[in-house]
Amino acid sequence: MSNNHPYYGYPYYGVQPQQKPVEAPYKKQNTKTHFVMGVAAGAAVAYLLSNKKFQQGVTATGEKAWSAVRGEVEELKERLEDTQAELEYYRNLHKGEE
Repeated sequence: MSNNHPYYGYPYYGVQPQQKPVEAPYKKQNTKTHFVMGVAAGAAVAYLLSNKKFQQGVTATGEKAWSAVRGEVEELKERLEDTQAELEYYRNLHKGEE
């Protein structure tokens, strides 16, 4: 910065700031690479979905997960019923004292 132009780059003094070069949008960068990656990903997904062992594994895992969720829900119901029974017991216990 020189003393002649203390506000160098300030637009009101006639000097415009340098502009950055405009980059190509993401869609237009490396289109061949994106295409190849998409084809590879699609092939991998198609292979996995058509593979019987993979399907059986996913099904078995899903069944185990659903069974675990059902068991936990049943356990939660039992705990809730126990808590409700305890509350009723304590309510009835102190009713006679009033």
